[in-house]
Amino acid sequence: MKGILALAGALILMTLSITSCLVTNERYDKLTPGIWRGELFLDESNPLSKNISKVGNDQDITFKNAFTEGVLPFNFEVSYLEGDSLKIDFINGEQHVAVDEILYGRNRQSGKDTIRMNFLAFDTYIRAEIEDGMMTGAWYNPRKNWRIPFRGLAGKKHRFTLMEEKPTQDISGKWPTVFTYEDGADTALGEFNMNVNNLTGTFASTTGDYGYLDGTVQHDKIYLSKFDGGHAYLITGKIIDKDNMEGIYMSGKTGRATWKAVRDDKAKLADVSKIVGATTDKPINFSFPDASGKMVSLQDKQFQGKAKVITIMGTWCPNCKDEANFLKEYLNKNKSQDLEIIALSFEAYDSPEKVNSLLTNYKKALNIPYTVLWAGKVGKDAIKSVPFLTEIKAYPTMIFLDKNNRIVKTHTGFSGPATREYEDFKKEFAKDIEKINAI
Repeated sequence: MKGILALAGALILMTLSITSCLVTNERYDKLTPGIWRGELFLDESNPLSKNISKVGNDQDITFKNAFTEGVLPFNFEVSYLEGDSLKIDFINGEQHVAVDEILYGRNRQSGKDTIRMNFLAFDTYIRAEIEDGMMTGAWYNPRKNWRIPFRGLAGKKHRFTLMEEKPTQDISGKWPTVFTYEDGADTALGEFNMNVNNLTGTFASTTGDYGYLDGTVQHDKIYLSKFDGGHAYLITGKIIDKDNMEGIYMSGKTGRATWKAVRDDKAKLADVSKIVGATTDKPINFSFPDASGKMVSLQDKQFQGKAKVITIMGTWCPNCKDEANFLKEYLNKNKSQDLEIIALSFEAYDSPEKVNSLLTNYKKALNIPYTVLWAGKVGKDAIKSVPFLTEIKAYPTMIFLDKNNRIVKTHTGFSGPATREYEDFKKEFAKDIEKINAI
């Protein structure tokens, strides 16, 4: 406890935020600019996770099989902006996710420089000590009450391996996939793009997608990963033949499954507008508090006579974040439209203070220009807050309302920019807005 308090004091005294200044070259030495290789030790049974600072820097490239089971690799970039302010971006394929807030100080107990990277939109953070071009610490998720050991290595640009073994097959295309867990199974559509050894893509379903996955194919082995500060996915597998693959899926500390995929380039997702229905054809209404505690009603003056999109979401939900970015961009490009968007957030906490803080940080981190309300706690009883729907099948779920607050359409899940469905969704959304504005 004394060590924690001492560190907290040091962080307060020596805070380095994105707008703070670095005034000496010594700072550059402590946090080396350029590409770093990060590692999350998902498998607690792996002895390497017990003392990651003792793992050699070249452990991952000295053997032909460069991948270490249960260790999720990713890349991030450290840079210094104008005024020497520190910036860190996590890289997954085409996606670069900037750290929302960075604290930097010295741990008085260990005498080592310490960094804390706060991902405000997810309510998670990385805390690590820095020494000789290495970060050692953990990724923390307070909502789930767990930590995962983390290590970062400066100057390591590869993700999984430096090897370039010729792949046995080109797996570009669509792969319907079944994920089998201890308590059941899920289906998804794998969508992959392969360029020599480089592999990118995602898994999509009617409830959402896995975002940008980045990795490689080495001979008949498949490696994919993603880490964006809120979600950690590790997918490994084997190419059986040109039409079959199988492997293991790990998510965070507890998500574990086996998977099997069969090639089918004609595969499509189900119609997401028919999954959840409306329980009434009459105008709907609701009242929920915003992040300041103020009650907001659908009957309020600012919403009257306007078409609306209601989105069922949660700050913990990765696809909700993708949807929020899309909605923000749509509003910015269509400022002349008479359209209101209202997000109804379902959270894991009961405390109004905690939820209000989450919603405030979420809006700030994503620069959300529309209304966000606290609708209740996520779980089986969440449907009681929105009785005008038959069920909540996925987060997010969109509800399109006409100017009289009648439900015109629902849209379950969200196919984000990592999917092939995203461009089609954008066109369909624009048509839906035209439709509800015309009613």
